Amino acid sequence: MDEINRTKEIEELLLRVRRETETMKNQHDEILKELQLIEAQKPALERQLSEARCSERELEDKIVQAVNLLITFKGTRDELQMEYDSSVRKINRYRALQTEDPSVISPAHFFGTSFSDIIEATENFKPSQKVGEGRYGSVFKGILNHNKVAIKMLPSSGSQSDSEFKIEASMSTQVEILSRVRHPNLVTLFGACPESRSLIYEYIDNGSLEDYLSNPAKACSLPWQTRIRIAIETCAALMFLHANSSCNVHGNLKPSNILLDVHFVTKISEFGISNLVSQNENCLNLYTSDPKDLEYIDPESLETGELTPESDVFSFGMVLLRLLTARAARGALRDVKCALERGKLDSILDMSAGEWPLGIAKKLANLALKCCENDSMDRPDLVSQVWAILEPMRELCSASSSVDSGSKRKIPSHFVCPIIQDVMTDPHIAGDGYTYEAEAIQGWFNSGHKTSPMTNLMLDNCDLIPNYALYYAIQEWHQTA
Repeated sequence: MDEINRTKEIEELLLRVRRETETMKNQHDEILKELQLIEAQKPALERQLSEARCSERELEDKIVQAVNLLITFKGTRDELQMEYDSSVRKINRYRALQTEDPSVISPAHFFGTSFSDIIEATENFKPSQKVGEGRYGSVFKGILNHNKVAIKMLPSSGSQSDSEFKIEASMSTQVEILSRVRHPNLVTLFGACPESRSLIYEYIDNGSLEDYLSNPAKACSLPWQTRIRIAIETCAALMFLHANSSCNVHGNLKPSNILLDVHFVTKISEFGISNLVSQNENCLNLYTSDPKDLEYIDPESLETGELTPESDVFSFGMVLLRLLTARAARGALRDVKCALERGKLDSILDMSAGEWPLGIAKKLANLALKCCENDSMDRPDLVSQVWAILEPMRELCSASSSVDSGSKRKIPSHFVCPIIQDVMTDPHIAGDGYTYEAEAIQGWFNSGHKTSPMTNLMLDNCDLIPNYALYYAIQEWHQTA
């Protein structure tokens, strides 16, 4: 019985194994068929894979080309936008230009000024008429041809045959050229009196930057926004001078020569004087300057006696330090260096200007220190480096100063004609690519000018093209006012 039972178990086991074997064989046959089918499809799949990889490489190449093209277009767009914004802002700062109206002050009214006229205008150089004194002589206020003017009396060289004073030899060239230099942040030179070695400028009523920075009671009239704007306008004027062949260096930039009108717009005086005196006289003025004036003079100029655009960059850096701290120039240079090293810049900022944005203040402080490097080769370029930092801050200043706290909306800057400083009604594009009020730019051409009011460069033509896009934008702006 045991044998029979074992035999039955073995038979049952054998039957199960046979069934499992049969199942596995069937599965094997099915898998083999699938494998054969796949093997048959393999060449087609490999071809599809190869084609897909080729398409992938082509798409990758196209994507790379598209990205590079996008980067190029974006860079070009950003550069053009920056150039456009910068140009618009510069244009909007230009003052109303002179016309044929005889009531307008003309430099020609002052070229024939005699010494007796100067004596009468200054009330015989009355002390109360004296408004300043510096490296290139004293300044008196006075009335000439029914106009309030500032008269710069250049120091005498002590020689009767003073050929070094170039106005005596070529008044009709040098002074006339300088009198044609127009920029919203430069004091206008009306003319000269060779007999008295004097220059005649427009008179700016509101005093100088030095008057405010050296007087704590008046310093609060210059909030930090206004100080940044003064720095921007000073930089713009220097760039204009450096690009102008008739006076490519100021040579005597300091707070007392940065005047402020009633709206606290910057007006730089004494530009071009270094072109009206000899190199020897320039050297003498450098070495005999007031100690306070020496703080703004480029150390290399003191060694070589030569004034360069880099000398102006150094002086600008010192002015920037004064705007930040209101401290004495050399002291400010030392104090700002120490404060930045200790991370305590806020401790030396002039708080009468209000609460400075620390990030902006640090940028300005670092920029000022770079400008004040002893080696002129280490100083930043005024256009590509200094202006690149200052110009973006213009919106920050205008946002807090140009908008009326009452009902007036801010006028978009590109709606304003740079000549008449008002919203344009008939905008036209001139040969320099900038847009002006048609009547104003036509008046500029009719007065004999063949140059751009913005760049001072010679124009290829005096043709005007209506700017319809801007015209409709201004109309829409008026309708939503």
